[in-house]
Amino acid sequence: MFKNLGCLSILALAAALLSSCSSTRFTSAWRDKEYQGPELHKLVVVGIVGETSVRRIFEDSLTKSLRGVGIEAVQSYTLLPDNTDQPIERLREFAEKIHAEGILTAHALRSDNKVEYTPGTTRIALPLNRYSNRPHFGSALVEDPRVHSYSVVTIRTDLWPTARDGKVLWSAVSETADPEDAVRASRELTALILSELRKEKLVPAASE
Repeated sequence: MFKNLGCLSILALAAALLSSCSSTRFTSAWRDKEYQGPELHKLVVVGIVGETSVRRIFEDSLTKSLRGVGIEAVQSYTLLPDNTDQPIERLREFAEKIHAEGILTAHALRSDNKVEYTPGTTRIALPLNRYSNRPHFGSALVEDPRVHSYSVVTIRTDLWPTARDGKVLWSAVSETADPEDAVRASRELTALILSELRKEKLVPAASE
């Protein structure tokens, strides 16, 4: 998922957060409004990533959060140790074997490098002189221009029912800026995903 993506994920494969603000956000989200079925109580979590360690970090993070609200969750690496970039039909075969009701996949789409430029400024600080009306000069305060380069990882997360004829129930695209810490980025994305799934009543809101 993340080569630089290796510095996420999904996702960024988004909170728990080791800083005061989150670097992960959803840019779009969609729910199948026709689905009025029951909430899903058992899910297989799939991180579609290139690096095994990042995949495990994300899957461990999300399964832990899901279990915390009473959802039985299983990391896909316990079922499919190698390549998870499989058709949904193939993933459903593994989900059916453990009687899971749904499959949550997080797929890193791309990693972009971005640059922010802040122009420099010059200000003149005039000294205080209350006893003269004549012009006088102070010192110049100069701020150099600044250039900040960073990476942005884009991740698509989908929730599928295990049922063979079922279509995707929920899908969201997220962006994680400067994913230098895979654990932090995974936790941020996990928090966003869980919040949305609970809000959309696709998973239980709390332990039952």
